[in-house]
Parts: sequence; C-alpha cells; structure tokens
Amino acid sequence: MNNPPPEIATEVWKKELRNDILASISGNSIERKRATERVGYTYLCVAPASLYKYYRNPERDLATVKNNTMYSAPVKCNDIFDSDFSVDVERVFNNLLNQIPEAKTVRPGSKYWKDLRAKIIPVIHDFKQQLVSNRETTGIACFSESESDLLMWAHYANHHQGICVEYELMRFSTEMNYTPVPVVYSSKRSQVSSINLDDIESFSLSLLTESLTSKSPEWSYEKEWRIIRDSGACGDLWDYEKKGALLPSITPSSIILGCAVSDKLKDDAYKYCEQFKISLFKMIKDESG
Repeated sequence: MNNPPPEIATEVWKKELRNDILASISGNSIERKRATERVGYTYLCVAPASLYKYYRNPERDLATVKNNTMYSAPVKCNDIFDSDFSVDVERVFNNLLNQIPEAKTVRPGSKYWKDLRAKIIPVIHDFKQQLVSNRETTGIACFSESESDLLMWAHYANHHQGICVEYELMRFSTEMNYTPVPVVYSSKRSQVSSINLDDIESFSLSLLTESLTSKSPEWSYEKEWRIIRDSGACGDLWDYEKKGALLPSITPSSIILGCAVSDKLKDDAYKYCEQFKISLFKMIKDESG
C-alpha cells in the first residue's frame, strides 16, 4: 500500500494530536493520563521543533518579547467563521434522553416525553449561551509553523516592517505548562451533538478548545497553532476591561527581521539578541530574479 502524500499525513497527525488534547481535558482519569502521554510523544517526535509568532508593531512587540511575555486575547479574526460552532438542539436532546434508563422506551409526544423536553431544552440553550460567554473570557496566542510565508509577512508583520519570533514547542510545554494546539482546517463547523452533564466544566472547556482551533481550508496556508488560556487559568493576569492577558513566555530561539524594518528596530534587536545569545536574521529580497 502506498504511503499518503506528506500533506495528508500531516493533517492526520494534527487531527489525532488535537483529539488527544481534547481527551486529556474531558476524558476519565485513565483516558486523560493516556492522552497526555500521547500528546507528549507527538510534541517530541512528530510535531515541528519550533513555532513562529509574527508581530506587526515592531517597537511595542519587541519590548514584549524582550520581557518574555506574550499577549493572549479573545479571538478577533478576519474570517467570521473562524472558531464558529453550532449546537444541534434536537440531537443533544435525543442523546440526553437516551442516557435516562427509564426513558429508553418513551414515545415522542407522550406526557413524560414532553415533561422531560420542557426541563432539558432550557438546559441546552443555557449551555449554548455559556459557551458563547466563555469565549469572551478565553484568550488565544497564535503561532505558525512557517517563518517564510509571504502572506504571513504581509498580513501579520505589517508588510515586512515587523518581526517573526521563533519559539521551541517543547519548552512551551515543559517550562510554561502550555499546550499548543494545532488548528484543524475543515469546511465543517464544530457541532455540539451531545452534552456530558456529569462533568460539564471539563466538557465545556473541551468543546471550546475544539471550536477555537477550527478554521476553513482557505486559511490552511497559515499552518496555525494556538495556545488557549481562559480567565481562570490566567488568574490575576486577566484584564477584564481589555479582555486579555499578558502571559509569561519563554526566551525566543531566534528573531527574524522583515525586509522593511527601521534602523532603530534593527539596532534594538541586535543588542538584545547579542546580550542573550539569540540568533538574529533578516529577510532580504532576492534580486537575482
């Protein structure tokens, strides 16, 4: 049997990694332990060694990088379908109905069925509203697998006036206890078709993580990863007025300057990188063709 093309194989392991991360959040104790072990293996042996963060405001953002911090804020994207989700109320109701032993033979339309529906449907709608509300107090920090994509430099680094910063994936996990999640690109929105009422908090966090790492295939060139931290995880660092948090980060492995950076930024970056033994690069135009 022929091996799948590299790009297909890559998408497979990313989906599996995200599934393992979701299981490490919402599974039972045994499932969480096994999933966490698989996540660690994938980070170490399969995932790219480095992730890259593009910055568009070079002077402000270089100061953030130099302080070993990064900003995390609720998702505000060009694509209105980014991180979107839907709740299939009827399927959720039927799945919950099937979890009730005495309701397995209940006929739709009967008094018992109507009484259950009157109790459960409001719970489903409240759950949906809570998911929407939780998005407002959940921040994301975005990264890419690529440091050389032309569109990324144009869209996220202010047409090469900004910078791109390299970070080691494993250090995020081991030193900061962050869990970078690969974005899965699909034409289908995340859909909620069941609810685990026994552990609603973990279940909600898992669903939120899934929706926040789902985007349309048109954006696949970004090869994006996201670090997701809600206000509870951020603690006192969460700014409810600005709806975000300035989180501690790791020292970068390298900094890449855009083609059009200012001389001042170039000097500042050089001094910082020389002091902390960080590699410094600069993008240049290929004048040969």
